Amino acid sequence: MSELSQHKLAHVATYTHEAGRLFVVGDIHGCYDLLMQQLERVQFNFEKDLLIAVGDLVDRGPDSLKCLHLLAEPWFKAVLGNHEEMCLLSQIDPMMKDMHAHHGGEWFYALSSDQQQQVIDQLNTLPILLEVIYQNKKYGFVHADIDLNDWDAFKVATRSKSRELALWGRGRIKNKRFMRYSTVVGVEQVFLGHTVVDFVTKKHNCYFLDTGACFGSELSLVEIDQNRPIEKQVLVLKS
Repeated sequence: MSELSQHKLAHVATYTHEAGRLFVVGDIHGCYDLLMQQLERVQFNFEKDLLIAVGDLVDRGPDSLKCLHLLAEPWFKAVLGNHEEMCLLSQIDPMMKDMHAHHGGEWFYALSSDQQQQVIDQLNTLPILLEVIYQNKKYGFVHADIDLNDWDAFKVATRSKSRELALWGRGRIKNKRFMRYSTVVGVEQVFLGHTVVDFVTKKHNCYFLDTGACFGSELSLVEIDQNRPIEKQVLVLKS
C-alpha cells in the first residue's frame, strides 16, 4: 500500500503511496463511528487506499481508545496533535494533566497505569510532520499551523522554535500578521486541523479540515487527487 522512508529528521515521516486512493480527515476526537460512516460513504478500500489524519485522534468523543487502535492499521497514518501531546506532557507536568482532563482527556486518567503507558508508547511514535508522495506530487500534513512559506524550511524549524506552533498555533488560519503568509513552496498542498471552522477552509495552498465533529458537526474527509479538486468534493471557504 505505502512505503515508509527513514527521514533524517526524526520528527518527520515520509511515505510513498502508489496503489489505491489517498484521503485525509480532520480532527476525529474519538468519533470512531463517524469516521467509519465517512469511509463507507466513499467506499474506502481497506486493502489499497490510505487515510491520513491531521492529529487529535483522542479526547471529547466517545471512543478515544478505538481511534488510537487505528494506528496499528496499515491503511491509517496520523500526525501528532495537541491533544496527543497533552497526554504525553501529563506524565511530567501536573498543570498539563489538569488542563487535559478539563478538555476531554478524562478517559485517559480512568485507565490503569499500564494502559496509560501503552497509550504513551503509541503516541511517541507519531511524527510532528508527515509528507506523502502520491501521483508524483508531495503533500504535507501538520496538526495546527505552518508559519513559514517553505515546506523544507518548516521541517527544519519544527525541530525547535516552530514545534509548539505546529501543534498549537493558529497564525495562518486567523490571519495573524497576514502579510507574512503566502503559498507554501516545496509541497503541492498542506492539510491541517486544530482550529474549528464551519466549512473546510483554504488559506493559500493550505486546507484546514477540523469542522467540529466532536461538537455535533460533520467530520470532514476528502480525497487527495490532482484530477479531483477538493473544491468539487465539499464546500471550501477561501480567504
